[in-house]
This record gives sequence, structure tokens and C-alpha cells, in this order.
Amino acid sequence: MLSVEQFAKHFDLALLAPDAREADIVDACKTAAKYKVNSVNVNSCWVEVAKKELAGSGVGPSAVIGFPYGACASRVKFFELEEMVKAGCTACDMVVNIGAVKDKNYALVTEEIKRFVEICGKGCDTKLIFEVGFLSDDDIAALTKICCEHGVTYVKTATGSQAFPDVKHVKIMKTNLSGNTKIKVSGVPRTFTLPAAIYLFEHLGVSLIGTRSAGALVQQYSEYLGEIKK
Repeated sequence: MLSVEQFAKHFDLALLAPDAREADIVDACKTAAKYKVNSVNVNSCWVEVAKKELAGSGVGPSAVIGFPYGACASRVKFFELEEMVKAGCTACDMVVNIGAVKDKNYALVTEEIKRFVEICGKGCDTKLIFEVGFLSDDDIAALTKICCEHGVTYVKTATGSQAFPDVKHVKIMKTNLSGNTKIKVSGVPRTFTLPAAIYLFEHLGVSLIGTRSAGALVQQYSEYLGEIKK
């Protein structure tokens, strides 16, 4: 069974609301630092604030790229990535061009993924957001294989702005994984529960979950361990 510390490192605390204010980002970083989660995931305009607030905590600042639709020009994504790497992000979560995936335009999709990995390099994890609610099973399988082929760190389910991911989507990702690529589940409802998180970790091979409720889930897990040890 995971220790509380190990459990916490399986979470990114995400605060991506379009109306988030600086005080909200500061509060999220304080929560993340308290529970020692993996990272705080914010829109790129807040990365400098997150970096400052998280300094010395062991929790990394991470940014979303092309969020939430993935439909901006590739060069815009690449510029945003370059700026976030310069700013010191420990991870970047980029939304795939969803329409290109559905059109089977794998040349465009593959080029974006290759540049994503190149720009982030070894010091910044790459997490490609699929938005599985728009994709067929075959699309998810093909995209997972492309990500694995080009060394993406995590394949990631969704943004949370459109549709929640389902267990079947995660199973398709898992079936098509290869190499060192892992699974991040995100886009979950705010009522996401501790039993759901434990199930994803223990039975579906999920390595990371992105949720605004990360701190609350770590606290619940700590209380749960205390109860079963009595």
C-alpha cells in the first residue's frame, strides 16, 4: 500500500478556471506545498506566481499549452512551450489538435508531438491531453501509440472543459502503452472520490491524476490509513 507521501506524488493540483485570480493561485500553491503533491498545473500567465510560491517546497510549477481546445496554430503552441520551459516549468500539458486527430492528419499531429518533446527536453515532463470525449476508440489507440513512439512522458485523458473521461478510455490507453510513457487521468469532476483514485492506481496502471481536489484527496487518504491501522 502506498504511503501518504507516495500517494501525494501521484497528483497534480490543477487550477485552470478562466476566472482564477492571483489569490486563488497562491492558495492552491499553499495547499500543494502542504501535501507535497507532484505539481501545480496552471494557465501559462500564472507560472511565475506559482514558481515563486512553490520555491523550496519540492512541488513543481507546470503549465497548460494550447488550452483548452488545442486548435491554435502549431507555432503558437511551440512559442508558449518555449516560454514555459524558460520560466522553469517542471512539466507542460499540451492539448492535441483534436480536429487533426479526427481527420487522421497524423503528419500534423506527429510533428506537434515531436516538437513538444524536443522543446521540453529532459528537464520538463510532457503530458499530451487527448480530450477523449471527442475521440473514437481507434483515435485514442492511434494517438497513444504515436505518443509512446516519440517519448511523451504521459498520455492524458481530458481538459475537463468538455466531457469527463470514462474507465474505457483509460483501458484503451493502457492497452496501447509502450516504452516509458505513463497515463495521467484528468478532466475528472470536482466530486472525484478517493475510492476512484485508488482504483485507477491499483487496477488501471494510472500514474498521475490531475484535479483541483488533490489536497483534499491526500488528506482523506491519510485519514483512511489511520483508520485501517487502528
